[in-house]
Amino acid sequence: MNFDYNKLLERASGVLSSKTKNESRLKIPEPDVIYEGKSTIIRNFIDITEMMNRDPEDVIKYLTKEFGIGAVLSGQRLIINRKVSEDEIQSKMNEYMATYVICYECKSPDTEIQKIGRTYLLVCKACGAQHPIRSNREIIENSNGIEIGKEYTVTIESTGSAGEGIARYQGYTIYVPKAKKDERVKIIIRKIKRNVAIAELADKK
Repeated sequence: MNFDYNKLLERASGVLSSKTKNESRLKIPEPDVIYEGKSTIIRNFIDITEMMNRDPEDVIKYLTKEFGIGAVLSGQRLIINRKVSEDEIQSKMNEYMATYVICYECKSPDTEIQKIGRTYLLVCKACGAQHPIRSNREIIENSNGIEIGKEYTVTIESTGSAGEGIARYQGYTIYVPKAKKDERVKIIIRKIKRNVAIAELADKK
């Protein structure tokens, strides 16, 4: 059977469009920073953590570890016990989002953290992916994306309405005609549109 990769790509993109409407939530508010003496105050700290849908205390623990200094919550504000630039704060907030909020597969922020045994998992409510929490370095090293014509090895996680296999890899949802659920297969990327790709089996005859 011959597949029209363009038509399959358009259909797949349409199916996923409703899942990507929450991309507007990916950008958190810029920290509203003021300085009082030697202290740095983030006046909209609670607004930021509410946008992330994370416990403020968890974010505080992350920031104090990263900055190597104490911090205390005072109402809606976070008071850091030394001067920290707005750029440094924004950078650490972005790193926190990438590590503890954004789904490693579909990039949705609609996630939660669950503890299974001794392992903390980032669980996505949009695509169902579950991954152990990674370090920021691991995320950077694994965010290079995919390329047309390149070969990759993926696991088929589900089946589409037309029977094609569906895999998730490097933030992309990949549709693979003739692939079956739970198979571990080698594929070649043929079409890419945003975070959706169409591939064929590498050993296709």
